[in-house]
Amino acid sequence: MRDISVQSGSGPVKRVLLLTHQAPDVTNHVLPAVISLLDSADVEILVPEREARKHEILAGYTRSSGTDLTGDGSDLVLVLGGDGSILRALTREAKTGAPVIGINYGRVGFLASIEPADLESGLNRALAGEYISLSLPSLRATWAEGEAAAVNDLALLRGSDARLADLTFAVDGEQVANVRCDGMVSSTPVGSTAYNLAVGGPTVSWGVRCYVISFLAAHHLDARPLVLAPDETFTVTNSGTTGNCDIHADGKRIGALGPGRSITMDLLGDPVHLGIFPESSFYRRYREKFGRP
Repeated sequence: MRDISVQSGSGPVKRVLLLTHQAPDVTNHVLPAVISLLDSADVEILVPEREARKHEILAGYTRSSGTDLTGDGSDLVLVLGGDGSILRALTREAKTGAPVIGINYGRVGFLASIEPADLESGLNRALAGEYISLSLPSLRATWAEGEAAAVNDLALLRGSDARLADLTFAVDGEQVANVRCDGMVSSTPVGSTAYNLAVGGPTVSWGVRCYVISFLAAHHLDARPLVLAPDETFTVTNSGTTGNCDIHADGKRIGALGPGRSITMDLLGDPVHLGIFPESSFYRRYREKFGRP
């Protein structure tokens, strides 16, 4: 089912929220060149307080948390980092509608649209509005102790005090199966090339609106990945008598699911907005990042 929202950049960009890799040393060397290009394009540079503390060169620019950004094409979130940095930016700016464009200073950079070798030409194209903004779905989850959103994936992993996770799952209230395993991963199309791919789940095109459930080291011959519609509710219960299951959202531990407790999720979270160039299709990225040299 193709159901993806595409919007062309209406440029030129007027304001850029600048975000960098968590480790300052990774992007310190390139910031002068990026700032020079932004200044040459007469773009207002916005920086969160933590970025100004990380990089002395950013101390004199306008502070902004990014909450006042808009999705009308005049604002852009520029991320210097890898997929983790881009994911965090997508999550934090989801409600504003502002597109996120990444310059790859990570290991893979599947979500990045600009490689360091193409910094000047790529950034100038982005500032001129020569990109398209993809509106992509995100996961939302609730359990007794909290709630969470995830752009890539939500995972339930056996705790350190448990040999196996004993998980019972249901779709729209109807029980489907009980699986003993090391855990499970619920993945968006964006996240299908991350943890889901590593555990043997299917790759899902960004043009398909669904989410995938995959299992880690399942002790059942018939435990196979499951593809769900966006509005189908997936509920997982920790059926073990002892031991917690750790809850992870986009690779970060956010809580635990005790014995007898359940977590419910679907693909109806706030959409995120990824800026890409027209020629940089999902399949081109897939071939270049994961194909054999």
